[in-house]
Amino acid sequence: MTWKSDKFDQAIRDKKHYQWRFGDRTLDLNWDSMIHLIDTHPPKKTAGNVKKNNFQLQDFHHRPSAPKLLRNMVMQLEERFYKNHISLIAFGSIGISAQGFDIHRDVMDVIYMQGLGNVDFSIWEAHKEGLPANLEHGGRDGVSSILRKKFKKYDICWIPRGTYHLIKPINTRVGFSFGIEGNVDPCTYI
Repeated sequence: MTWKSDKFDQAIRDKKHYQWRFGDRTLDLNWDSMIHLIDTHPPKKTAGNVKKNNFQLQDFHHRPSAPKLLRNMVMQLEERFYKNHISLIAFGSIGISAQGFDIHRDVMDVIYMQGLGNVDFSIWEAHKEGLPANLEHGGRDGVSSILRKKFKKYDICWIPRGTYHLIKPINTRVGFSFGIEGNVDPCTYI
């Protein structure tokens, strides 16, 4: 797996989203191993919202039992984005009534990869100034969708910091969010 591509680099510099499929299929995710990882994740590193039937496994890449390829992807991202801190959170939702975050934007760049299950994935463009980071309680009239796609296993998207996006569960799912964190914007050195 490599994170180097002229099109990807240009998207980073242009602060645009970039979507592709994971090419190396040696990441053998299955529900049995994922459920075991969920059940054994350290309680202090587990978060979520019971009302929305979702969970977060923070610092997922620090688990020796996490898939080796995911841990390797973090190491490769650390080399690629050497001026930033890289994090990995496994996000999941249980059941068809589960909910994720509403339309929101992050202060970091994110690479989202769908693992198991499916989500409706969308990128949104803001038309108004001063919108809140999370549009759960209004503000949707200030954004419009510019990309909508059903994300299946191993679909990936680069989401530049400050870009509104929505990951809406369709069924029970697990996805992986690689955070490119810190004050330095990768568009300044890629």
